[in-house]
Amino acid sequence: AVIVGNPHSCFPFHHAVETGMRIADYYRTAGAEAFEEKEMALINRVRYYHEAVIAMGGNYPMTEKKFRLLSEHGLVILLFAKPYRLAERVRRRVGKRPTMDYSDVDGYVRQMLRKWTKWKDRVDLVINTTNTHPEQTALLVARYIDRHHVEFVERN
Repeated sequence: AVIVGNPHSCFPFHHAVETGMRIADYYRTAGAEAFEEKEMALINRVRYYHEAVIAMGGNYPMTEKKFRLLSEHGLVILLFAKPYRLAERVRRRVGKRPTMDYSDVDGYVRQMLRKWTKWKDRVDLVINTTNTHPEQTALLVARYIDRHHVEFVERN
């Protein structure tokens, strides 16, 4: 499954293992272009993992190429929330998101939501997390997988 908008994923883990740095630190140190290259290399590798969850955070926009790669072998699930809730969540961890404009969190959140909205009709599942606990979100994903008889093929 590919989940966009979820803060917990294998992407930050793999990124940290490979670079020895948190994503935000790597982005600040190496720059946007190097970050994009590293992100694509990781996507190209982890998208083949069996039953993996790859989270594309809301701060890094989805592209057509990323979407094609991620949807080829998995479910793509869009997690979204109302702007006020996203801004609230962002303010809890100031400095974590290297591209965030912390002087205008509300405006930046609205801008990023517009970028993600175009994917709503293309993903397999959309979940509103405005008032949803992460465990409830996981249950909704599990129910979707069960209801649609999704089987993860073991890859060698």
